[in-house]
Amino acid sequence: MNTIIVRDMQPEEVCRVAALHDQIHSLHVHGRPDLFAPGDGDNQGLMRWHQAQPNKRVLVAIRNNDVLGYAIIGYLSREATPYSLPRRVVHVEEICVDEACQRSGAGRALMEYIYQDARERSYPRVELDVWDFNENAHQFYHAIGMTDFRHFLEYQVLPHRFARVGMSIADQAVQLYDSLKGLPGCTWDEGYPDREIIEADIACNSLYGAFDGDELIAVGAAHPDNELTHLDCWTIPAEKPCVLSRIGVKQCKQGQGLAGQMVRYMEEEMRLSGFDTVHMLVSPGNEKALRAYRSCGYQECGSTRMYEEDWLCFEKKLG
Repeated sequence: MNTIIVRDMQPEEVCRVAALHDQIHSLHVHGRPDLFAPGDGDNQGLMRWHQAQPNKRVLVAIRNNDVLGYAIIGYLSREATPYSLPRRVVHVEEICVDEACQRSGAGRALMEYIYQDARERSYPRVELDVWDFNENAHQFYHAIGMTDFRHFLEYQVLPHRFARVGMSIADQAVQLYDSLKGLPGCTWDEGYPDREIIEADIACNSLYGAFDGDELIAVGAAHPDNELTHLDCWTIPAEKPCVLSRIGVKQCKQGQGLAGQMVRYMEEEMRLSGFDTVHMLVSPGNEKALRAYRSCGYQECGSTRMYEEDWLCFEKKLG
């Protein structure tokens, strides 16, 4: 068997390393779809960026001029603080061996090179982190002498994932809205909200959703108040008000508190964006919506007639 050589990535190897990055990212997407999205970015540009950083290296494991695997390492040097000693660490940010080259020795060669590099640069420690679902990686790192020194724990306080809705989810958003039209208290009709409105919300980064896996189960829009601020019913002084609108929950998920979770999620997103007050119009006949918004602390402050409908006006201070 020919020797595996570890060295810095060369320009002509960027495409191959970027393809390996796709493999490890796919593993992460499969293992934690609640955290990772399928990648469609410029992986070659990302690898060039890593290599251009003065405190990083992109290493490759080569055999017979073939790239079997790669690793991205960073050199970290932290000054002492009143509560910690100075710290010098080589951090392994990514490491991947081609799925077709598993057990070839490429992974061990990369790590042994990193160990030796750390010794030569007087970095006392080599550190990395590994996802709990990646059992093969756990076994490999322990086999090459690494030991656990820190554990990250989590507790899922809500069962669903919340995120902005992208264009790839537009069809699901259209279907969800259409499924709610005609229900008691719902003022939406065949022409509203339509695909044009939904895509406009997405284009403005104003559409948010709750997801069960990949399934959109709730949706809502949040945007600056450019339409309601002129009403004379508002009682809370507002320098930068926003509006929550078009909040809908899939029928099979209703009655589980998801509408309130969506409202609070969008409120926090808007608060972090600098908005200080929420304005909202609610149909007097939409009893489910009225209960949800009142339970979230919204105060009724008047009524108005807009868009050929009668509305109750609700407001809430953010912060």
